[in-house]
Amino acid sequence: MEKIALIGSKEFARQIREYAEETMIFQVVGYFDDYEPTGKMVDGLPILGKTNEAEQLYRQGKFEKIFLAAGYKDFKFRDEVFTKLKGKIPFTNIIMPTAIIGKNVQMGEGVFVGSGAVVGSDTILGDNVFIHYGATIGHNNKIGHNTYISGRFVSAGATTLGSRCFIGISTVVSDHVNICDDVWVGPGCVVIKDITESGKYMSNIKLYKIE
Repeated sequence: MEKIALIGSKEFARQIREYAEETMIFQVVGYFDDYEPTGKMVDGLPILGKTNEAEQLYRQGKFEKIFLAAGYKDFKFRDEVFTKLKGKIPFTNIIMPTAIIGKNVQMGEGVFVGSGAVVGSDTILGDNVFIHYGATIGHNNKIGHNTYISGRFVSAGATTLGSRCFIGISTVVSDHVNICDDVWVGPGCVVIKDITESGKYMSNIKLYKIE
């Protein structure tokens, strides 16, 4: 089994640990966390140190690869840490056994593809991309680095999602639509035309009582 360490130790990281161990491929040996004391035990695994100590411990053979397990609310941190460590420590990809990966898919480092997710053929996934359970990525898509795609997302063919984007649960993106960098799309949105300006977007649908 491949020994990996996780960056982060909060709820999201513990979820990633569960996913990694479920694959029967990885052995998680501990966490790096800048806000917790070294040696503290979290669900039976130790805090190995701060993120700036990760390279030294990798060279000492404490783990073989690393995975960035900070959540979507920490985009700046995710981007900074990945950029700092890439090329110094190998990042692993975690692909759940029930995910479906099409032909000629290109993946960067530090990619997660969740249970039941589909990645269509000839798609390009950048570094540090997170695709949650049940998402469907159409053929010939391009997804920029450090983009987080929530569960039940669906994109049609030949769409482009930029870098550092958050795509909310059950969002749908039509074919040949391009979304620029640094876009936050709320849950349940239907995107049928290009988004060319960074920012937060929500659908204009109000919940109301019908009886």
